[in-house]
Amino acid sequence: MCLSNSRRTFVGEDVMSEERIIEKQVKTFLDIVILAILNGNSMYGYKIIAAIHREFGILLSPASLYPLLHLLENNKLIEARPDKGKTVYYVTPKGKEKFEKKFASYKLSIHIMTNFIQTHGRTP
Repeated sequence: MCLSNSRRTFVGEDVMSEERIIEKQVKTFLDIVILAILNGNSMYGYKIIAAIHREFGILLSPASLYPLLHLLENNKLIEARPDKGKTVYYVTPKGKEKFEKKFASYKLSIHIMTNFIQTHGRTP
């Protein structure tokens, strides 16, 4: 790590801002985020985009969201139903179960990473 123009850099790269880290996490775990949003709620795709924007400050494009919605539907984790010319998405019982398992794995991975960084990320 070196200091350059009062910014920390790693091998010539800017350290990610907090916003970029959150965006990367949301996009990496977008399936978990969608299942969480739909848990107990049904929503149109646009409303899912709006919920993610409201919660995380990230504006997803429909091209980022809809292929994942179709994948989740194909895997029977969500169900799509027509409603007044729009498609409404619901989480299925299988989706709720998958969410619980994936969320437990996510929490474990965050715990492992946190322990690693706390142990090895300290400056001597």
